[in-house]
This record gives sequence, structure tokens and C-alpha cells, in this order.
Amino acid sequence: MRHIESLFPKQFSGHDTGYDVAYFRRQIPELNELNVSDAFIHRHRAALLEYLRQSSICRACRGYATCAKHGDMKGFVQVLEPSTAGVSFGVRRCQPFHEFMAKAKVDRFARVAGVTEVDDSFQFSNYPLEQAKRYPNVIRYAREFARDFQPGAGGDKPGLYIFGPPGVGKTHLMFAVFHQLRERGVPSLIVRSDSLFDHMRHLIADGQDLEPFLEALSTVPVLGIDEFAQERANDFSMEKLFRVINHRFHAKLSTWFTSNYSPPDAYRKGADDIHDAVAPLRSRVMNMAILVKMDGPDARQRHLKTLV
Repeated sequence: MRHIESLFPKQFSGHDTGYDVAYFRRQIPELNELNVSDAFIHRHRAALLEYLRQSSICRACRGYATCAKHGDMKGFVQVLEPSTAGVSFGVRRCQPFHEFMAKAKVDRFARVAGVTEVDDSFQFSNYPLEQAKRYPNVIRYAREFARDFQPGAGGDKPGLYIFGPPGVGKTHLMFAVFHQLRERGVPSLIVRSDSLFDHMRHLIADGQDLEPFLEALSTVPVLGIDEFAQERANDFSMEKLFRVINHRFHAKLSTWFTSNYSPPDAYRKGADDIHDAVAPLRSRVMNMAILVKMDGPDARQRHLKTLV
């Protein structure tokens, strides 16, 4: 927080006499809530007019990239704080600024690390009609999530753990969600489980720091893991995966999964878990996402071409 009296433009100085105390009390209800005196309001009319001007700009905000403020005020929102004199004028970074910076960070790292691109061919508009009719509640939830999700809004909606045989629309549905999130500017990442750890090993082999990658996966507002539990798991992969999932679980961050395996069958060989981390990992996954089992014919086999 920094105080900004020195940043107020002088445009209202000498022109604020037409605005009485009652006007400011009507326009800024916080003055009444903070028990600000008439004398303070009268003395700070120019600053209060600037506060109203800045507030009107924020109300019309369409995102930090198109912020209509200038100079030092871009990306800041004004706040009134209690003080011994009445109130003080301060500023703090606005939510659109934080969202812009988070998305820029995610996009920058996605380019460097080779994170899976969201295939534009997978959208809600061309989702298989047969599956849409079979699972209307699932499609409705996915559409609402893609349309309404707001990072940091509190009570973030959980993602889905979609499992079932190949070709039933699992990946298509998840990609449709992330395609719309990307169009809305929501910071999000998709990674393929079978290539996720290859990326990590390449970073290490190239002498790059692994921490930014793990941090991005752990903190991005929405993460999608495609083909969960498909990779060849070992101590390295399970340790890193558990770290990411554990952080997201405790932070209540929305995470989506697709898998050929039901959660109880993930990372098992025969009747046994393949690693000590599997049981706590499975417990977290089952509690952080809504389980959805999808069945149906393999759509990929409907238009096979053969030479006979």
C-alpha cells in the first residue's frame, strides 16, 4: 500500500467549490461508514472528486491490458482507509492486474516448457452429440465452469476426474473447457501425463531450474492433466506429481483430469500400489475433483480407412 495524495492531478483544484458535503456523502457511502467529519470532507473535496473519477474508470474496466488510467495509477485501485484525521487515500494493485500478470507468467512458461497446446478443434460446438445426450449434467457443469470460473473468487469450483475407455470424449470435453478459459483470459495449463516428466527431465538435462515449472503447475488457477496415470511411474515422477497435487489440494485450486483408469486403479500393478505415495495421492485426487465415468463406443474407430 502506498499513499497517493501527491499523485492527484490538480485539475479539480479551484473547481471543487460547487460540490458540497452532502454530494460526497451520497456518492461515497464509505465516508458515512467511516464516520468522516464534514470538515474533513470539505477540506479534501478535490481529492474526493479524483477518487470518484478513478472509481468510475474502474467500474468500466475490461481488463488491465486496456486500463484507461494513466501513469502511476495504471493497475491500481484507490481505497479509503481509517486514520486519525478521518480517512487516508491509498492505492493497491487491482485484481485485473494480478490476473494479467498471472496469465503472462503462465503463458511465458508454457512457451518455454512445451506445455500442451489447447487444440482448437476440440470445442463444445463440435462435441459428439451422442455423448452430450448421454451425459447432459456433465456437459452442463463443464460449460458453466468454462463460462463462469473466476480465479481467486473464493470457493473455486472443483474440476472433473473423467475416466473411461479410449475414444469416449474425455479429452475433447476437457480441451473444450480449457479452450474457452483461454479465450476468456483465465490463466490455465494443460499437461499430458506421459510427457510431463519428460519435460522435467529435459529441463534438468539442459541445466535449467525445475522450480519455476513445478511452481507454475502448483499455482496456476486451473490445471488439466490429460491421460493421468499413463506414464511409467518411478520415484522421481511420483515425488514431483505428489508435490504438485498436494499443493493444489490444500490451496483448493481447480484441477481437471482425464484417465483410462478409475481413481482406485490408478498407479497400481495387480493388486498393489506401485509406490508409497500412491495412496495419499489417490486420496487427494478423489477429494479435489468430481468423479465422472464415461462409456460408449470408441469414436476414433468409426471412420477407419483400410486397404483390402
